[in-house]
Amino acid sequence: MSTSGCSEAPAVPVEFLHGVASGDPEETAVIIWTRATATAEVSLLWQVAKDEYFDEIVSEGEASAKPSSDYTVKVDVRGLEPGKSYFYRFLSGETVSPVGRTRTLASKDATKLRLGVISCSHYGFGFYNVYRELAKEPHLDAIVHLGDYIYEYGPDGYGGDVAKEIGREHEPPHEIVTLEDYRTRFSQYRRDADLQAAHAAAPFITIWDDHETANNSWSGGAQNHQPDTEGKWETRRDAALRAYFEWMPMRDPKPGESFYRLHRTYKMGELATLHLIETRLTARSAEVSYDDDMVYFETAYDISNPAAPVALSEEEARSLPPPQIVRVKTPWRESDGTAETDYAKAREWADTGLPGGYFYKPDLERFRTEVLGNPARKFLGDEQMSWIGGELKASRARNVPWQILGNQVIMARMDAPDYTVAFPPEVIDPAIRDNEYTRRWVERTRLRLPINPGAWDGYPVSRQLFYDAVREAEANLVVLTGDSHQFWANDLRETPGGRRIGVEFGTSSVSSKGGYDYLAADPRVYDIAEETLLREVPEIVYCDTRHRGYILLEIDAEAVEAEYKAVSTVRSRDYTVSSLKRLRVTREGPGSLSDIVPV
Repeated sequence: MSTSGCSEAPAVPVEFLHGVASGDPEETAVIIWTRATATAEVSLLWQVAKDEYFDEIVSEGEASAKPSSDYTVKVDVRGLEPGKSYFYRFLSGETVSPVGRTRTLASKDATKLRLGVISCSHYGFGFYNVYRELAKEPHLDAIVHLGDYIYEYGPDGYGGDVAKEIGREHEPPHEIVTLEDYRTRFSQYRRDADLQAAHAAAPFITIWDDHETANNSWSGGAQNHQPDTEGKWETRRDAALRAYFEWMPMRDPKPGESFYRLHRTYKMGELATLHLIETRLTARSAEVSYDDDMVYFETAYDISNPAAPVALSEEEARSLPPPQIVRVKTPWRESDGTAETDYAKAREWADTGLPGGYFYKPDLERFRTEVLGNPARKFLGDEQMSWIGGELKASRARNVPWQILGNQVIMARMDAPDYTVAFPPEVIDPAIRDNEYTRRWVERTRLRLPINPGAWDGYPVSRQLFYDAVREAEANLVVLTGDSHQFWANDLRETPGGRRIGVEFGTSSVSSKGGYDYLAADPRVYDIAEETLLREVPEIVYCDTRHRGYILLEIDAEAVEAEYKAVSTVRSRDYTVSSLKRLRVTREGPGSLSDIVPV
């Protein structure tokens, strides 16, 4: 094995405790990464070779590990051949890093692509058995990580109870807010041997979701950020993203570019283009709350005689000038479901709260139109929408068969089934008896609103604009999705029951707990949930609500196949792996795809 240039002992001792990684591949270039555990700036030798023994080195050089970048090192290795595998390592004196395998993007004559698709890798919720299995997959062109690579919580936050149980408590032992906090958290994750193995097996293509900054982040803040105690949101956001770019094997933003406006296209030979676009921090409006933002039925009153307001029908109200009309939330009697239209009572209760025996009824049509459907609410900004539309068109102009979107959250329409009816009391009662949040979530499904208002469902105007761009480009759209901690295959329709606009393959989590796990005091919950979702949500073709795992995506000119692979547990290192399902979609022409069918 050649170790040219590394015999002289360095002035500063170095260890490579965080392994190596590669990512952000291009046809003739790739980023290689490591971190030197050192006490001062140190120079490293890097090498890239055609063979794992480094007998045929094709590129090498020196790079500095500096305190200013947390001793992380990234090298943009250029001049490589398209569609080729390479091996790389770093050296400091006689100390040699682990060896990683990387690969440039496919050449123009490539006939098949093979991608791993993963998401949501909470360190405390379980062991990284999914990463371990993904590292064993042969011939991967790349691993696409769709976000929630790290989580920001402290020991008393989300996943803290499980972390204590299995001995994987977060470092530092508090919610992370500062640059040093985020660096420490990345360092902990990257010391995991299974994550290191996955990084060493193939180049990563990555996009963040919310937990790389804070839960339910948007352009102006986050649900899990409290300015009064945690400072300005922009300061925390920028610290989180600085650590992200230091610790992830990806190119930094170009000079003048904002860190949080990430969008990139990966040209994979003549088979596919993979488009990644940031949907959290650039333009997204705050997520709606079904509690705080709900719209309720109102009664209109004619107040032309203030001493004797008169309740009106909607038709009557429309015939009067606005100054004569006032609207007040309508109290409904629980005993018989009739409206209380006494103006004095309605106004008093609107201020003081309803007495026992009354309730306010949600006006779901107005809520969907005026709140969810408010055109001012953004998921993607205008510049982002223009960019993705242009990239889709450019891909189709080159006659590329597949346009793939690396996407963080579910795109398909998913109105919640009424689980108060679907789940028998003996199945659901044990789960909701002592858990107020879960009980309220189940009860809210009566409304049949979107399961997750933080997904595209919560921004239907932006989704329709994106669908317009897909249709205009005649793209053969395949959406890859993370976030939900469950497996999905979805039939994306331009309008409910209308023209197919694309398909969506959603991966489960690496380790993060699934939502239905909170209901599964009785294991029948999973079967009932899956059967109900498939029966009542038209765009769902396949779902699995119980497993952790990843998707293996195989692409050729005519078809995309998704294999859903799962591990039996993440609470133990003793596990098995299985293939749950293989699904296939084919091209029928520009902008036209077949049904998703089993293989």
